[in-house]
Amino acid sequence: MCDKLTMTVNDLIFICSWIPMQMKRTATILATLIIGIITSTQLTAQCEPDTANCEDIGDPGQICPSILPKAGLNVLYDEVVTILPPGSYPFYGNELTIFYIEIDSVKNLPPGIDYFPNADTLFPDTAYCIQLTGTPTQTGEFALSIYITATVDFGGPLEYQVVDDSSLVITVVEALGIDPPQDAEFQVFQNVPNPFSFRTSLAYYTPKQERIELSIYNILGVLVHQESELATPGKHNFNFDGSELQPGTYLYRVEISEDYFTGKFMKSR
Repeated sequence: MCDKLTMTVNDLIFICSWIPMQMKRTATILATLIIGIITSTQLTAQCEPDTANCEDIGDPGQICPSILPKAGLNVLYDEVVTILPPGSYPFYGNELTIFYIEIDSVKNLPPGIDYFPNADTLFPDTAYCIQLTGTPTQTGEFALSIYITATVDFGGPLEYQVVDDSSLVITVVEALGIDPPQDAEFQVFQNVPNPFSFRTSLAYYTPKQERIELSIYNILGVLVHQESELATPGKHNFNFDGSELQPGTYLYRVEISEDYFTGKFMKSR
């Protein structure tokens, strides 16, 4: 959930003079925050984090699910996102301890949908959740940007704001539960989310049983991933884990017995 920390030389000079004074206040600050989170939780969402299915796989931190269900236009949407905050942040070869993370805002939500966290301050080694609920009034793909302020141990508490725009997308469609007719042609849909940071889903529809092959190439044409599956008639997904790929543009090719389809996606970080 943390991106990058940018500082100037003047910032570091200020920090070095500021840290000794602030270290004495650390215990008081943390005690006040703990009381604050207990109070704020009573005023926020009553969602429950899904600790059974959401595991920290060392991204660092984790957001589950990585792919949100679609929303229907003018239909009540109510989904829960589980958050496992990271406990450290890499900074120039060092691991900075994260004291806590505060959610400032969530931008680019579909009109009509709002977010309700069960806490405004998130501590490592604790699971939290955000309830996304409301009635969407506009169709489209909405990639969410989560603005957070992380407080790290830089010899004392140091705050900086980052944006997590890695994975969560809400797709609002005209109507839910409508599949392509059985006599439709083979179709490949744009991967979601795009851009992505770790995982993305590429959907396709086949009107008959068919072996489908997915090949992914980097911008130089080098094959970086390939898989295939025997699909029954209907809509299916390739769930691609691109966490090991370098950021950049990638090309994909979906091939069937008589034809192939190409497209591209972006790996953001």
